[in-house]
Amino acid sequence: MIEIKNVTKRFGKLKAVDSVSFRVEKGEAVSLLGANGAGKSTLIKCILGLLDYTGEITVSGLRVKDHPKEAKSLIGYLPQEPLFYDMRTLDIVRFFARLRKIDERDSLPVLEKVGLLEHASKYASELSGGMRQRLSFAIALLSEPMFLILDEPTSNLDAHARAEFLRLIKEYKENGKAVIFSSHRLDEVDYVANRAVLMKDGRVVMDEEPHRLRQSLGLGTKMNIAVPEEYVTRASSAFAEAGIIVHGKNGRGFLIEVKSGDSLHPLRELMSRDIPVLGFSVEEPTMENILEGAGKDGA
Repeated sequence: MIEIKNVTKRFGKLKAVDSVSFRVEKGEAVSLLGANGAGKSTLIKCILGLLDYTGEITVSGLRVKDHPKEAKSLIGYLPQEPLFYDMRTLDIVRFFARLRKIDERDSLPVLEKVGLLEHASKYASELSGGMRQRLSFAIALLSEPMFLILDEPTSNLDAHARAEFLRLIKEYKENGKAVIFSSHRLDEVDYVANRAVLMKDGRVVMDEEPHRLRQSLGLGTKMNIAVPEEYVTRASSAFAEAGIIVHGKNGRGFLIEVKSGDSLHPLRELMSRDIPVLGFSVEEPTMENILEGAGKDGA
C-alpha cells in the first residue's frame, strides 16, 4: 500500500501540491487526473523521494523520508519521456540490471513480457515511440516492483501504441500490483483505473470511481453518426422515440450525447429499424469539460 497524508509542496509562495491525501492498495490502479500544472508530476516526484515536502508518504509501511532507498526499491517508475543512450535494446536492459544489482539473465524474459524480444538487437534510435515506452516499462519491471508509478505514460503515443501500452498496465494491475498513473484522458482512466483522483491547482477536488466521477460531474460521451440522406428523417424519428437527444444536425450527420458506457445504444436503435450507418465517431469529454463540471459541483 502507498499512503499519502496531507502532503504539501511549495516552490516559494506557490503551493504546487496542497494538503493531498489518498491511499492505493495492492491490485488497485489510481489515476491522477488533471490539466497541466495541476500538481500531478510534482506529487509523483514527492512519492519517489525526489522532492522535499511536508506531510507523510509511506510505501508498504516505510516512510519515504526515513527510508528513501528501501521505499524506492519497491517502486517501478516510468517518466513521461524516457531517454536512453543509443545502445541496443538488450544492452540497455542489461545496463540497468547491473545498476540495480539484478541478474542480467532476467533481461530477456522482461523484454518478452513487454513484447520487445524480437527487437532486442535494435538500437534505441530505431525504436518507435511506443517501443521506447515499452522499453522503459521493461526497465521498471526488472526488480519485480510491488508498485508502478507512471507520469503521463501515453502522452506521446499514437492510438495503436497507446492501446497496447494501456493493456500492459492493466495486466500488471490485475496481477495484484498497485499502480499510480497521471493522465488527462478520461477514456484511459475508465479502462485502467479503479479510482480517479481529480487534481486542480495542487488540491484533490474529487476522489471517485471513474463511472461515479462521470455521474457526479454530469459528463456524457458525444457521438457523431452519419446516415444516408434518404434515411435522415427516419433516423430523427428513431432517436426521438428512443429518448436520445440530438444536440445538432449537419446534413446526414447527427451530434448526440450518450451516457458513459452506452455508446452502442444509438447504433442499436438505428440497426433495429434497418437504418444504415455510414460512419460514426466518439468524442470523450475534454479536461476543460471535467474541470468545469468539478467547479459546478462546488469543489
